[in-house]
Amino acid sequence: MGNMVVNNLLFADDICMFNPSVSGLQCLLNTCGDYAAEHEIIFNYNKATDSLFCPKKYKQPSSSNVFLNGVRVQFFDQVKHLGVWITASLKDDDDIQRQVKSLYCAVNKLRGTFDQCYSAVKKHSISCLIACQRMLASCRANTHRPV
Repeated sequence: MGNMVVNNLLFADDICMFNPSVSGLQCLLNTCGDYAAEHEIIFNYNKATDSLFCPKKYKQPSSSNVFLNGVRVQFFDQVKHLGVWITASLKDDDDIQRQVKSLYCAVNKLRGTFDQCYSAVKKHSISCLIACQRMLASCRANTHRPV
């Protein structure tokens, strides 16, 4: 950003580091490990994950060899960060589908809740349901947009 290098994002107990090279990422992890040792911070190595993102013109590597305090970081094609699935292909279709399913479940739960209500309330809830279905149809249409 401008003249400032931003190679990590922090939120609560989550750290997201990124670098254009594997050796640069290893350098960041070494710095993080040294700081953790100096300040008696313990990392959960089971939650430490690695994903590689590269332009389409390059072949997507199947793994990388990066280590945090001597422990190899697990490599995944997709990673969940702050509730959002990020894939190595940089597509968000799977996460959008997950959100759509979640919305369908919530709408069906509401419909079940209003089943025993008066007809005026049912009529209003049905119009809300139709609006939700239109919104879902719009989401589905936008999910298959070209990248």
